[in-house]
Amino acid sequence: MRIKIMSRLFVALFFLQFIFLPPLQADTQIRVLVAENQKMLKVNIRGEYQIRVLPTMQLVKKGKGLSDAWLVPTAAGVRIGHEEWACRGLLIQPAEDRDLVIGRSGFRGAISILKDKNNLFYAINSLDIERYLYGVLHHEVAAWWPMEALKAQAVAARSYALYQAAVSQRAEYDVKSNTSSQVYGGSTTERYRTKRAVNLTAGEVLSYQGKAFPAYFHAACAGLTAASSELWNISLPPLAGGVKCSYCRISPHYNWESRVPLAEIEEKLKKYGRPVGRTLRIEIISQTPSRRVGRLRIIGTAGEIVVAAKDFRVWIGGDKIRSTSFSIEVREDAIYFHGKGWGHGVGLCQWGLLGQALLGKTYRSLLEFYYPGSQIALNAATKTS
Repeated sequence: MRIKIMSRLFVALFFLQFIFLPPLQADTQIRVLVAENQKMLKVNIRGEYQIRVLPTMQLVKKGKGLSDAWLVPTAAGVRIGHEEWACRGLLIQPAEDRDLVIGRSGFRGAISILKDKNNLFYAINSLDIERYLYGVLHHEVAAWWPMEALKAQAVAARSYALYQAAVSQRAEYDVKSNTSSQVYGGSTTERYRTKRAVNLTAGEVLSYQGKAFPAYFHAACAGLTAASSELWNISLPPLAGGVKCSYCRISPHYNWESRVPLAEIEEKLKKYGRPVGRTLRIEIISQTPSRRVGRLRIIGTAGEIVVAAKDFRVWIGGDKIRSTSFSIEVREDAIYFHGKGWGHGVGLCQWGLLGQALLGKTYRSLLEFYYPGSQIALNAATKTS
C-alpha cells in the first residue's frame, strides 16, 4: 500500500483512537469502491443472475448470461439496452461466485452501481472479507515472496480492512480499490500462492489489548519506521514507530531521485489553495522524530507559505515524491528531490518483510517486529474456498 490516506478515516480517528474488535463471522462483508465517475459501464455475466433496483430492492430482471450489456445513466434512472428503470441504481447479483465482469475486471460477490449528483456511475463491490483479500494480496506483495511474508501481509491487510469497515459503517463503502486504501483488483488478479496465504491465516487479525487498530503498511521504510502520530491523530504502541529496519535495503526503492518542474509545483499549490506566484525557494524547516521532513517553507513572488511535507507529497504525487525522507536541490527551473524509502513509513515495511522472511523469520515474529505489543486474535472460521 503506497499512500494510504482516507479523509473519512481521519475524521473517524479524531474521535476514535481505536475500537473494540468485533467478532469475525463467516459472512463478514466488506464494501469496496471499484469504479467512480463513469459515463457508462459494460457488464458481462456468465451464469444465472438477478438485477434489483436501488434503493427499493425490487427484482426487475433475471436470466442466464448477459453479454456486453452497457449500463447507461439516464435522467430518470438507469438503462440496460432497451430496458430502463426509474431508480438511483442497480444491484447485480450473480448466482455463482466469479461470474460477474465489470469492464475488464472480474468480481466475486455482488455489485451495486449507483448514480452520483453529476449523473455519473460509481460501483461498489460487496463480498466476503477473505475473498476480498484474494484480490488484494497480489497487488501489495509479489506472489513469489516466501510464504511467511505473504501470511504476514495477509494478516495486516485483513486487520486494516476490518478496522476500516468498523469506522465506515454509516458510509456507502468501507475502502477504495486504489492506493488510498489498499489495492484491490477483483478476482481477475488472484494468484494461487497469495490465496493460499489468505487461507492459512483465515480469520486472524491484529489487536492491541483486545482492541482493533489500523495495521498500516508501506513499501520501504529506509531504515526507521514512522509513528502514526506524525501523520494522523492516532497514537498506539503498535504504531509508535521507531522500529529500526535494515532489511529493506534490498528494495529497488530504497534510494530514489525525482525532478519536478517549478511550474508544476506552482500549479499544484494553486490547485490546493496555497498559491505563492512564481516559486523562488523551497526549504526544509523541520523534521519528524523518524528523521523525515516535517514542514517546508515555500517562498514565491506572491508571498510565502509553510506546509506539512506529508500534504505536499500528496499534492505533487506519491509517484514523484516517494516518501517524506528527502533532501532538496533547486536547479534553474526545477527541484530535484533525493530521497529514501517509499510510502508513509508507518507500520509494516513490505520490503523489510521480504528481507526478514528470506532469513527464515515466521509471520508471527514479523508482525511482532513491525507492530510491537500487538497480538494475533483468532476469530471464527471464515470461508476459504
